[in-house]
Amino acid sequence: MDLRIGEDSTLLHPSSATAALAALIRAGGRRLWLRVPQLDPLSNDGDVLDALKSLALSSPRADLRVLFDDAGHAVKTGHGLIHLGRRLPSRLQLRQTQADDADPRLCFAVADRTGLFEAHGWPRPERLTLCAHALPLGPLRADEFAHVWERGRANRELRELRL
Repeated sequence: MDLRIGEDSTLLHPSSATAALAALIRAGGRRLWLRVPQLDPLSNDGDVLDALKSLALSSPRADLRVLFDDAGHAVKTGHGLIHLGRRLPSRLQLRQTQADDADPRLCFAVADRTGLFEAHGWPRPERLTLCAHALPLGPLRADEFAHVWERGRANRELRELRL
């Protein structure tokens, strides 16, 4: 799936959430904000993690942020996004939402304030949306993300303990 942020205004409804999210991340220039209910297989997919790593290493000004409601299972079983965040702490930031901001069905990503991936009704989405430009919901989701990000907090369980 070839996507170019800022050029294509086609609204896509892909069949694979992981392929759509990876395409949006690869199309991003510098900023990607991801909001997921929990650190689950979507954010642990190999293509998604490779795309995140490439974007994080593409520029010292890369801004990758992940907001999640719950990381309990991911901490216990291990998760690729946690390991990537530990290896690239200055490029990839992880924060947990406050309890009153939690929404178990909210799953979206915004790239460069315009590109949008949204899985309506996660983890069993009724519809997947992917758009690279001209969708008014992208900037609205970015503003919503920024507000919840400011209220969020770092999860101590995600830190690496060096003994």
